[in-house]
Amino acid sequence: MSMVAMILLVVMIFMGRGLLAFLQQGTENSYSLRQKMRMRLVAESMAEKQGNLVRMDESRLQNLRDNSMILLDQGKDEGLDYTVFARSWGGEIYIIATAFCRETARDKLLEPHMMVKGVLVKEGEHYVWRGWAP
Repeated sequence: MSMVAMILLVVMIFMGRGLLAFLQQGTENSYSLRQKMRMRLVAESMAEKQGNLVRMDESRLQNLRDNSMILLDQGKDEGLDYTVFARSWGGEIYIIATAFCRETARDKLLEPHMMVKGVLVKEGEHYVWRGWAP
């Protein structure tokens, strides 16, 4: 009888450890997904903002040459650091925004980031937003 109880106890301990590992993995996945979504939203927001500012004031691109990049903006938004560059390539202007997460010691070491690219094309006298580039 005591041998059966001991085997059941060992089985229950292993099942409990498995359940805890499963819950911990779920928590880490949830955190990672929320972090990536925050970074994507900040990067897209900053790319669209800078794209609109360039369309309103094209002089911001006066120092941009073919196949070169210029810094349009950098700062902090929603607690995340970001940088926004403009790159001229193949007759198109790419607005490249990157958001960085540096909240925890682990984040500072690994520096998770999300980069998005928007496309501006000059049609006539003005730039037109063409959407997101892959």
